Amino acid sequence: MPTAEELNHPELIVVWYIDGKGNVMPVPNGRYDAATQTVVFQTTHFSTYAVTFVKKDFGDLQNLSWAKQAIGVMAARDIIKGTSVNNFSPADSIKRADFIALLVRALELKGTGKSAIMFNDVQKTDYYYDELVIAKELGIATGFKDDTFRPNSNISRQDMMVLTARALAAAGKQVKASGTVAAYLDEASISSYAKDSASLLIKSGVVNGKNNRIAPNDTLTRAEAAVILYRIWKL
Repeated sequence: MPTAEELNHPELIVVWYIDGKGNVMPVPNGRYDAATQTVVFQTTHFSTYAVTFVKKDFGDLQNLSWAKQAIGVMAARDIIKGTSVNNFSPADSIKRADFIALLVRALELKGTGKSAIMFNDVQKTDYYYDELVIAKELGIATGFKDDTFRPNSNISRQDMMVLTARALAAAGKQVKASGTVAAYLDEASISSYAKDSASLLIKSGVVNGKNNRIAPNDTLTRAEAAVILYRIWKL
């Protein structure tokens, strides 16, 4: 049975996969189901699993009540990690390659394993290479006309929306679009290529505005990225 603290923070109850060498890897989709009082998760193989409670306390999340829970839940599953043991650096910008890797991890997307022709500015030695291969194969990452992905460029909020909408489609996640976009003062400033994705994510509540604005050209922060990942994790 969960302890009182665990029941107060049920989303920090995590499933671990333990491989033959004793290495521990969180199962992102694992979670506590209050209705059945059981831990549920999906897997493609029978192995050794454990249930644990993971609470990571970052010391730089003061005045971030809107993002603190999301950061904690995603960090507990190693979907997004801190910049050090005690710091998350929530206001830092996030790179395009890093956000793609986070999406692939959060949604547990898989490719066929076939070698694909990669963007000409991405190398096999890059730490995000495997996730980008999956994202490219699934049509999530399409890059630019010069066949680059610009992995080390900071990602804008509207590019985040495009990649997130494609990733949700690739994962077969259904989102209910019931809200409105017109309420935001800068709706017209969303680029044409991002309008459909922005509309879907805003109406479904995955993306919220900033001071009544969508701010499509603002750089995505690490705190904002964690909140987006948390919301799609909950779908």
